[in-house]
Amino acid sequence: MKPSSNQANAKQPGSPEPTPEIRFGIDSPSGKANFPAAGDEIVDSIRSEKLNKEGTNDSHVYAEAIAETVRESILVLDDDLRVVAVNNSFLKTFRVPRGEAEGRLLAELGDGQWNIPSLLNLLRGIPLQGLRLKNFEVSCSFPHIGTRVMSLNASRIKPQNGAKGRMILAIEDITEKTKTIEEYKKQSELLHLAHDGIIVRDLDSVILFWNRGAQEMYGWSAGEACGNTTHDFLKTEFPEAFDEVQRRLFEDGFWEGELGHWTREGRYIKVASRQVLQRDQEGRPIGILEINRDITERKEAEESLRNLSARLLQLQDEERRRIARELHDSTGQNLAALVIHLSAVTQRISAIDPSAGDILKEAIILSQQASDEIRTLSYLLYPPTLDVSGLKSALEWYVEGFTKRSKVNVDLEVSLGDDRLPQILERTLFRIVQECLTNIFRHSGSATASVRVAGTQGSVTLEVADKGKGIPPEILRAFYKSGGQLGVGMSGMRERVRQLGGWLQVYSGPGGTNTSVRLPIHESAPDESTRTRVVGME
Repeated sequence: MKPSSNQANAKQPGSPEPTPEIRFGIDSPSGKANFPAAGDEIVDSIRSEKLNKEGTNDSHVYAEAIAETVRESILVLDDDLRVVAVNNSFLKTFRVPRGEAEGRLLAELGDGQWNIPSLLNLLRGIPLQGLRLKNFEVSCSFPHIGTRVMSLNASRIKPQNGAKGRMILAIEDITEKTKTIEEYKKQSELLHLAHDGIIVRDLDSVILFWNRGAQEMYGWSAGEACGNTTHDFLKTEFPEAFDEVQRRLFEDGFWEGELGHWTREGRYIKVASRQVLQRDQEGRPIGILEINRDITERKEAEESLRNLSARLLQLQDEERRRIARELHDSTGQNLAALVIHLSAVTQRISAIDPSAGDILKEAIILSQQASDEIRTLSYLLYPPTLDVSGLKSALEWYVEGFTKRSKVNVDLEVSLGDDRLPQILERTLFRIVQECLTNIFRHSGSATASVRVAGTQGSVTLEVADKGKGIPPEILRAFYKSGGQLGVGMSGMRERVRQLGGWLQVYSGPGGTNTSVRLPIHESAPDESTRTRVVGME
């Protein structure tokens, strides 16, 4: 039966007085203990068995078992730094046969780069961090494995009653760890050169690395930022729920989008963020690399451009209304008066000169045609029924005239109830229908089209569809990115919808094109929730 630690350490009758407790060094570069708590018993057992040659055989076996169980390599040295004993971990790690290790001087193991003076000073009792040598790094070349970097932790056993001094030397091979740290330092220097804010965080979003770009962007130093949770530290505003962001990050391996952050000075900034899930060699998630770029100025410029576009569209509508009224009230009335005067002159001239009367009759017909065209043009620019009777009447008038002019059969259905929509919504929906039907006539080749307008609780939806040849995919993709490739009309549609905080979708393929719009019913200004989607059918 093996004795307990208390029994192993208890003073036996006739044995020398126990020496003060001496432990293995436990501070390592990794911040973790190099030895388990049983290291005390190893020292006590080796001391009793190797130095004093007293005690039971069980305690000797117990000490050897513990020495062979620990992960680190262990050497027992005498006062000449000669190896008295060595455990199997050292033999396996450094590929040294036991016969070539035990009984030889420490300097004879490998190429002798063991920094012997420091170890001798410790052994001789010269104070060096008490009685221990902790995390002392040396490099040594071994015949079969080459140069290795080692971390030494040494404890000197005080000689008593004339016994010889002994030293317990624990060795940790940190070669790979050192290489990893050096590589990380090189990568860190490269990351510090980037102007973007680069943040490395663990799986709980705790900041582990904060480069100089992040310090310049947010104002906090690395020391102030590391250890904090990113979304709490930066008061992050996500475009969607945080749980959804995390789900996509861990499922897809990356996430990118726009985030809102607050700097140390209290300034709100917009950043384009790309986050990548980092994995170890076995594919297990170990951290998150986040790269943020400050796009505040770009977003402000885009917002200014959108406001300018919205203002131009508003001015355009006002100018159209003014021109329409001028054509209807002034030019149209002048043409009507001209027809009346020509009719009166015709009656008198016909009695005197019938040929001149025929010419005047042709002039009257031309004047009437011009009057009709002026009236139609004024209605197309801005139908007065839109202000007087509402969207349904304006669409019925426009669709009827469009069908006559284009020979495209349009099926119109409007379900808005008894209440009128806000004027800006009616104007926007009318312009979108007008633009869509014009595009169908010019580009689709479809003989039919359908227009559906329906009011729901808090919003109104519009759908315009045809059965034409569709929009080419490359143009549709260009519209999704910039909108410039489909002309001013389609871009105007998108800006009108964006201005009102609505939603636009264009779905197109060989079977036709479907344009859907949803607008909220309110009088307030639009906010940042505006979305525009363009989807192409494969």
